[in-house]
Amino acid sequence: MSSSAQGLYSLATLIKRLEAITSRLEDVEDSRSAGHLKRQSTSTVTSAAIAEAPSVPPPPPPPPPPPPPPAIEVQSAVPRAVTVYDEIVIEGKLKPFLEINKAIAPPPLNEQVDLFAKVLATLRSVLHQAAACRKPDDDKALAEILSPLQAGIEAVTRAKEAARKEREWFNHFTVIADGTAFVGWVTVQPKPGPYVNEIKESTAYYANRILKDFKEKDPRHAEWVRAFNGVLDGMKRYVMELHTTGLVWNANGIPVSEYKSSRSQLVSGPPPPPPPPQAGSTSSPAAPAGGVAAVFADLNRGADVTKGLRKVDKSEMTHKNPALRAGSVVPASAGAAAKKPVKPSPVKPAKPQALMGKKPAKFALEGNKWIIEYQENESALEVANADITQVINLFACKNTTVIIKGKVNAVTLVNCTKTSVLVESVVSSVSITKSPSFALQITGVAPTIQIDSTDSGQIYLSKQCLGVEITTAKCSAINVSLPVEGEEDGVFEEQAMPEMLKTVVQNGKLVTSIVEHAG
Repeated sequence: MSSSAQGLYSLATLIKRLEAITSRLEDVEDSRSAGHLKRQSTSTVTSAAIAEAPSVPPPPPPPPPPPPPPAIEVQSAVPRAVTVYDEIVIEGKLKPFLEINKAIAPPPLNEQVDLFAKVLATLRSVLHQAAACRKPDDDKALAEILSPLQAGIEAVTRAKEAARKEREWFNHFTVIADGTAFVGWVTVQPKPGPYVNEIKESTAYYANRILKDFKEKDPRHAEWVRAFNGVLDGMKRYVMELHTTGLVWNANGIPVSEYKSSRSQLVSGPPPPPPPPQAGSTSSPAAPAGGVAAVFADLNRGADVTKGLRKVDKSEMTHKNPALRAGSVVPASAGAAAKKPVKPSPVKPAKPQALMGKKPAKFALEGNKWIIEYQENESALEVANADITQVINLFACKNTTVIIKGKVNAVTLVNCTKTSVLVESVVSSVSITKSPSFALQITGVAPTIQIDSTDSGQIYLSKQCLGVEITTAKCSAINVSLPVEGEEDGVFEEQAMPEMLKTVVQNGKLVTSIVEHAG
C-alpha cells in the first residue's frame, strides 16, 4: 500500500473517533437538560399544591425546661463566731499543740490526737450551723446536730482503751481522752465557761503525772502538757467572749432543715435541667424515687396509704396457731398472692445518744486518790483501809452508795445523781457540786461541808460533828439531820437549810439576813 493510501486511512479513522466523542458529549448534555427540566416541573407542581392547600399552622416549639427552684441563700461570709474560733482555738492553740505532739509522740498517740483535732473541726461545723440557723425546738433535731461530736468523743476514748499496752504514754492518752469532753460546753447552760474549766481540772491529775515522770527524761513533755492546757484555756476564753450563757443561735436564721439542704446543694451543685420533650412523644408519670422521697410520697397519700393492706385471717395468726409458730412460716393465701406487695414501713432511726455518752465504770486507787467514776446502781461500794493522805473523788455516779472506812483527807462529789456517801472522818472538807438528791452521813468529825449548785440533799451529822461549818451556794431543798440530845444513836431531828435571804443597805453597805417566817 502506498504512503498516500495509508494517510487517507489514518485520517478516516481519526474522523470516526472525533464523531464518536462528539456524540457522547451531546448525550451527556441532553441528560443534564432533562434532569433540570424534571426538577423544575416537580418544584412547580409542589408550589402549586401548597398554594391550593389550606394553610396549616406549624407545630408549636417544645416548652422550655422549668427554671430550677430558687436556691436558699446561705451566708457566704464566715460568721464572726467561726472566725474568732479559728483565731483563738484553731490557729492560736491547736496548731502549736499538734506540732509539739508530732515531734515527740508515737504513732498511736498521733492517731488519737488526730481524732481530737477532728472533734474540734466538727465543733467548728456546729458553730457555723448555729450562726446560720434558728435554735431547733425539737430536742431530737438538736441531738442529731450534736451526734457527730458524741461520735468523735467516743472515737478518742476508744483510741485510749486500745493503747493500754503503751504504758509509758498511757497518761498522755488519758489526758486527751478526758479532755476531749470539753466540747460538751455546747450543751451547758447558763455557764458553759466554768464547765470547760472543770474538764481541765479533771485532767490535772494525769497531766501532773506526766510532768513528774518526764521531768528528768525529756522536758518537751512539759511543753506538751502546757500546749494541751492552752487548747482548753483558749476554748474557755472563746466561750466567755461569745457564748457566755450557752451556745448562741441566730434568732433570725433559717431552719436547720433548710441549712442541711442548702449545704448539700453547695457541695454537690444543682442537678442539670431535664431535656425538652421530643415532638410527638407522650409523657408518662415518673416512678417515685426510693428512700426518703418514697416515704414522704406515701405519707402524702393520706388515708390511701393503708389501701394496700389486708385483714389477716385467724388461720394465719401465729399466736392462735401453735403449728405456725413451730414452722416459723405463714402460708400465703390466694387473695394475698393476687394483690400487689406492700412496701415495708421505713425503719425508724435510732435516737442519737446524748453528747456525754456512757463511759466504763472505774473504781481504782491512783497515787493518793481514789477515783470512783461512772458507777451506776451499786448498793455498797466500799473504800477500805483509807488513810489520812487519801482523797476520795466521785464523778458521774448514779444510784450508788459509797462507804468510806477510815479517816481521809477530803471527799468530793461532782455531777453525781442520787448518790449516798457514808464516811467516818474527814481532815479538810467534803465538797458537793452539781449532785442532786445526794445523801451524806458523817459518823466521826468533819470541819467543813461545801455545797454548790445542788438541789435536794440530806446531811446526817454525828454528835462529834456538831461544830461543822456548812456553806451553800445556789442550792435548794437541803436538809440537815441532827442527833437528838438524850436519845440513843440513830435518832435524828431534821432541819431545813435557809434558802430565802433579805438584803438591805445600811450605811452604804449591803447587809444580808435570813428571812424567818413566824407562825
